[in-house]
Amino acid sequence: MAPVFPVAFTVLVPATSANLGPGFDSLGLALQLYNRFEVVEGGNDPQHPVIQIEGSLGAGLPTGPENLFFRAFSSVFASKGIEPPAVRIRMFIQIPAGAGLGSSATAAVGGVVAASEFLRLRGLMLSEQEVLELAVANEQGNHPDNVAPALLGGLVATTVKDGKIHAVKTPFPDALKAVIFTPSFSMDTLAGRKLLPSSYPKDDVTFNTGRVALLLSALQTGRYELIGEAMQDRLHQPYRQALFPAMPDIIKAAVAAGAYGASLSGGGSSLIALASSRFQEILRAMQEAARARGVEGTGMILRADKHGARVINPRHHRVRRPRARYYEDQFCWSPARPLKEGSLGR
Repeated sequence: MAPVFPVAFTVLVPATSANLGPGFDSLGLALQLYNRFEVVEGGNDPQHPVIQIEGSLGAGLPTGPENLFFRAFSSVFASKGIEPPAVRIRMFIQIPAGAGLGSSATAAVGGVVAASEFLRLRGLMLSEQEVLELAVANEQGNHPDNVAPALLGGLVATTVKDGKIHAVKTPFPDALKAVIFTPSFSMDTLAGRKLLPSSYPKDDVTFNTGRVALLLSALQTGRYELIGEAMQDRLHQPYRQALFPAMPDIIKAAVAAGAYGASLSGGGSSLIALASSRFQEILRAMQEAARARGVEGTGMILRADKHGARVINPRHHRVRRPRARYYEDQFCWSPARPLKEGSLGR
């Protein structure tokens, strides 16, 4: 049966934490914190959407054609030589920008997933690989380490060979949660990359490759006591520390309070600690260590998201509103139940 127009649906995309210490540009973890994009077919001009942004964290986002979600949305139709539909978009932004939690990746993934849903309703299916590559092409920096877990969920290892992105999703232990400390300042990813050297000593590269192997093995075998050593890094954190001098003290405080290990989340400014208990104590310790260095910030305690981006109610006009769960001064959106159909055509 043909879909009833106007088409209306919601795309939910999780936050991500890239690198996890040693996995520079190659590891990423999806988290249960979400940006939500409601898309309704309608309007007069396919090139000029009507965009409404909800939430103070989205206050600085553009509401014209330059909006990243819309650029990603339009790029899918352009790649297929198809005229895009005119749309109205409502964005609920809960992931802070410039905080190392993959906010821009959610926009790139969300826009591509929304476009793929429109194409699906027209009888044209995009493969998961196509969605991944189109989303990476639209994300700032074109790095798949944030995009892939936002799309697939879970812990994802990525690499690029001969121009093709390879992304492998692996289970993340249910026993672990991520304790996130986000300072009151942001860190520009591009500025942080300019601090990195053009080449590295062999010992530093060997150090990191060993820690990546140890981290993945520790997570898969339940040897969580190894995570602290496994999350050590020599390729990016020591250089980005120039933008966040208090970082080592906050990481030490997290581990002393009971975290297995901690690291910079992506390019910062957030820090992520992995733990199986004492979550509130760890968060308080991180905040107190930051405050002792003159840094204020907020925190979240999040489970890993297992499902990645998904389309909610693709054939209905009502929108399911996820319930909020509270952790002191922060909240996160509980994930929608995974759909048997309508999610990337899977």
